[in-house]
Amino acid sequence: MKKIGSKLAVGAVCILLGFTITYQLKAISRQQKTITKDTNVAQITLETEQLKKQKESMQKKIDELQSQVKNYENAASSNDTMTKEIVKKLENSRILTGSVDVQGEGVVIYITPQSALFNTKVESPAIVDSDLLKIINELNASDAEAISVNDIRINARTAIRNASNYITVNEERISPYKRITIKAIGNKAKLKAGLEFPGAIDSGFQGCDIKYEFKDDIQIPKYNKSVQFEYAKPIKKD
Repeated sequence: MKKIGSKLAVGAVCILLGFTITYQLKAISRQQKTITKDTNVAQITLETEQLKKQKESMQKKIDELQSQVKNYENAASSNDTMTKEIVKKLENSRILTGSVDVQGEGVVIYITPQSALFNTKVESPAIVDSDLLKIINELNASDAEAISVNDIRINARTAIRNASNYITVNEERISPYKRITIKAIGNKAKLKAGLEFPGAIDSGFQGCDIKYEFKDDIQIPKYNKSVQFEYAKPIKKD
């Protein structure tokens, strides 16, 4: 009996020891996964910060080069009428492509979902891509010379579309659950007539509060990406 009791005791100890070792191994595994995850997050955060710094540094160099080019253009156009006309056309082209900061009179439109006004949670967004496109089309029809959405410059190659729980504008994400601000520079009277035209913005936008105000000085930042054409080439005339 004593031998059987001893064997049972040893067996119980072995089972307990095995359970303890298994538990410790699992705990170590979970800890390693947590450490790996935290390390990955820290690495990604570090790389993101480095990329932000590189972007800021490159943008600073671009701004310096553009300033130098502007000085060269001013110097070149100071004594030549034809050169002045070329520089003027170049400036117009830059405004059209959105490659320069601009300012002037115009309108600022605020689109605020009611869920943001009353701090309520909703599953479906009140603002969709077609709403923004409709307003931008109306502004373009009213001869707006520069437009931005949440300070993202709109140009001829801008894409606006729904993407999951966001709206992408020039591949930048904006939330359809928060207030969206649209700025447009142009003749205030024309912009007012366009926005107040029946059906322009008074239809649709259910669940949103829309307000707009006209200002004498609106600033719109430049398009922050380079515009390159690989396939479209100018036609050469003989």
